[in-house]
Amino acid sequence: MPKPIVTLQQAVRANPVLADVAERAWASRRLLRRVVTHLPPLLRDQVQAGPLDGDTWCVLAASPAVAAKVRQLAPVLLAAARNAGVAVQTLQVRVQGQGSARQR
Repeated sequence: MPKPIVTLQQAVRANPVLADVAERAWASRRLLRRVVTHLPPLLRDQVQAGPLDGDTWCVLAASPAVAAKVRQLAPVLLAAARNAGVAVQTLQVRVQGQGSARQR
């Protein structure tokens, strides 16, 4: 008898570890939508939500120049996150495709 087909969403919900990862990814994307208005309009499409782990949030920048500007705006973004009810203390900015990160 063939095994029933399980959707990806069902598999994620059935596994507590995957469910936690999916929830944190969703929370990070939701947080970015709330604070993206504090970025200059031309940079908004150049930033993606990265991992949200405890009080540290990572933002992925499309280029080193975008990353530099986001780092300059880190205090504003952190304040906006706190105003949105998310207790983020540290913002990491990573250039997409690079493993290194600087903290603010």
